[in-house]
Amino acid sequence: MLADVSVTGRGGLSRRLTRGLVDQAAPGLRWAVAVVLLGVSGLFGGLDTVADPRAETVAAGTPVPGGPWEVTVHEAGVRRELGKLRLQKENDRWLYVIATVRITATESTMPPSDLLVLEGATGLVKPTPAEAALERDGSRLRLLHPEMPERIWFVWEQSGDAPVPTSLTISIEQRTYREDSLGGEWQWMDADEKGDDPPAGRVTVPVKADLTPPSASPSPGAGPSPTAGPSASARPRPSVNPKPSRSPSAGPTQ
Repeated sequence: MLADVSVTGRGGLSRRLTRGLVDQAAPGLRWAVAVVLLGVSGLFGGLDTVADPRAETVAAGTPVPGGPWEVTVHEAGVRRELGKLRLQKENDRWLYVIATVRITATESTMPPSDLLVLEGATGLVKPTPAEAALERDGSRLRLLHPEMPERIWFVWEQSGDAPVPTSLTISIEQRTYREDSLGGEWQWMDADEKGDDPPAGRVTVPVKADLTPPSASPSPGAGPSPTAGPSASARPRPSVNPKPSRSPSAGPTQ
């Protein structure tokens, strides 16, 4: 039995593994197994909690698997203006993260609104993005299809009274394929029924700041000028132009 015992990366025997071995032993032998395991664990540093390797912090450009998807964060930035997107308050600003999302599940999937969570940014109008748009054509994020990666702009509104972050740590949501305890169906769900799962991973990136003052309002007859980033002129169909070199295109719709 002890030949199959693994130890944690920090030199400690896993508490979960220890409980499992003790529970599987015959009732009359459980005390003996526990004593042996305690002795073995003492050689390796005690009963430590196994760290979840999926929650490690990685560099930008590193793919992070999260169950039915894989997310690669490329960059983050802050801008006063972002295409035709309209701030709720004039002094607010936009925080954006550009990431590639690849669906690794066998079925098309709509990523959750909290797929990316910003850690290190205060004053967000809401914790989930105000907009999420495909970079290639500006269409609003909807269903993504298996093995068809999309480069996506995720955009949050930040209060103008909050400090401009110099870096962001972005945590990536994960799901586990398991049986629904209510309906009995197998589907991608939170591993913890309470929703207390750790993130699949974290990515820390510097923030590129472009806080030039807003441009003067055009005359009533003038059309909007193209600017970089996802844009939302009038809902339900905003437009997007993530890169200055590209012409504006029809964008996300609700």
